[in-house]
Amino acid sequence: MEPVNLAIVGYGSMSSRTYCPLLHTFAGRIRLAALVEPDEARRAEACRTYAFGASYPSVTELLDNAPPQAALVLAPAAHHADLIRPLLKAGVDVYTEKPDTYPLAVARELVDLARERGLVYQVGQNRLFMTALTRAKDFLADTPVDFIHAEKSKTVRRTDPEYLFDDGIHVMSPLLWLAGEVDEVLSAVHIPQRMLSAHFRLATGGAANLVMHGDDGFWVERFLVHAQGRSVNLSIPDSIECYSNGEAVGNSHVGRMNVLFNQASLMGFQAAVSHFLDCVQTRNEPLGSAAILLRVHELMNQVFTLAGIPTL
Repeated sequence: MEPVNLAIVGYGSMSSRTYCPLLHTFAGRIRLAALVEPDEARRAEACRTYAFGASYPSVTELLDNAPPQAALVLAPAAHHADLIRPLLKAGVDVYTEKPDTYPLAVARELVDLARERGLVYQVGQNRLFMTALTRAKDFLADTPVDFIHAEKSKTVRRTDPEYLFDDGIHVMSPLLWLAGEVDEVLSAVHIPQRMLSAHFRLATGGAANLVMHGDDGFWVERFLVHAQGRSVNLSIPDSIECYSNGEAVGNSHVGRMNVLFNQASLMGFQAAVSHFLDCVQTRNEPLGSAAILLRVHELMNQVFTLAGIPTL
């Protein structure tokens, strides 16, 4: 297949530290068609570092001069909708760093736009591509989940809706992927600046817990899953314990090497972009599609309503 003509939109922290350093791993699969970055100094720095075919200060100028086949939108989330909308209207496949956008109505608009034009539209739900998560998914297979506990705790004291949605994607998206559909949000508790907790009824008849704590002594992200005769105890990024009928199954450590540790690869970013490029070529619906993320958006708004938090 011909390489994908790819544009990078935005050269801030996530772009320069996480995504762009991965570009060499896609040699032969992409052509760096263009960079879009409004800040002149950052634009110059990116062009010195990477072999972009062209650079522009805006998406409008990119589309007026040389529309790419696909784009990675890596700008701050507040600007996503204004960048993604014209790209989709121009027929460009889009991968955007999460979240796609904060208002649910705008998220639906962009998903509908991509569907109307038959475009690939993926959001960077990198947890779905982490080795530990994919191993858990493979181990559970089609076994109905009876209970799942998902926890995301940090030392950042914030519980505003934008922050909770942005950070909540890390745990709600895998929760749905591992456990299946949620039938009902049963309850939610909010302690301002400290905690959000919610309880769900699963379509399997089981239950799910979500805990997001913002006043912790350390960072933790983990999942505990119980299915019929199977259990998984998973700690992000690289520890997973699988049990079947009381017996441990497989190695419990994904493997992190001190010298060769590559966070972008370990955390699933490389695999997520690789999957996007595959879908651009095959026209398949991506695993981390914006359409799938709509369900996370809807559920988080229901949790916010029960917890007395403004919805998005």
